[in-house]
Amino acid sequence: MKVDLHMHSVFSDGERTPRGLMDLAAIRGLSCIAITDHDSVGAFAEAKAHEERTGVRVIPGIELNTYGPNGELHILGYGFDPDHPLMKAYCKWRRQERESWSRKIVRRLNRMGYDICWEDCRSKAEGGVIVRTHIAKVLVEHRYFHDIEEAFDRLLSSGSPGYIERKAFSSEEAIALIHECGGLAFLAHPGAYRFGFSIDRVADEGLDGIEVYYTCHSELETVQWWAESERLGLLKSVGSDFHGEASRNPQQPGSVDYDHEDVHGWLQHILQGEELAR
Repeated sequence: MKVDLHMHSVFSDGERTPRGLMDLAAIRGLSCIAITDHDSVGAFAEAKAHEERTGVRVIPGIELNTYGPNGELHILGYGFDPDHPLMKAYCKWRRQERESWSRKIVRRLNRMGYDICWEDCRSKAEGGVIVRTHIAKVLVEHRYFHDIEEAFDRLLSSGSPGYIERKAFSSEEAIALIHECGGLAFLAHPGAYRFGFSIDRVADEGLDGIEVYYTCHSELETVQWWAESERLGLLKSVGSDFHGEASRNPQQPGSVDYDHEDVHGWLQHILQGEELAR
């Protein structure tokens, strides 16, 4: 059994459809995946329909963008009810908020001399959730930048001229939402944050686990976050954060090595429809 519990589809900033991800997971020899789109659960039903054909199991997943005192933290949710009224209301609110936020970014870029229109950016969001990657793609198409990474580095990343903060839950609110919908909440890619944050504080907010095994973690970071999860009594997860072959992170699903004993126990409870005691 090999799993990958962090990847993205066209329902946020990924390049593949849910069916395409299930097909790729089967080719890669995976037994189970979670599609963790940003603020969207739209991929789950389509992926679920291809379980029998591909032989790959899929659990509900989401990546919630949250804001704390020092910057943005991402919270992964697993095994929740994707049809829970609270989750559906949250995703609808975030979709509407992202549209307003992205319009503000495009207007700012227009004032800076970038001749792009919001409708072109919106058309890139096949699944309805617009993200900065869609704006970056239009900037690249207009030859303002060579690739998406350059557009982010020079214009769209936090602290850059074209960046605008958006409304979002706190990490505590995101964790509470996932719990209310019956799921487990994990801190995504802890080694990727370039600002200080207190893992003890997030753990005190009800966090269930940490994405210890992550595609961009060094061996040292993996060991450090494994030790932190042990100290705090938290679960451990694994994810490639696959977005597509042409993305900023081209790592293939299933490319991250991990200790199976760290992940498969709690995952089996979800697959068997059991709720883990928190």
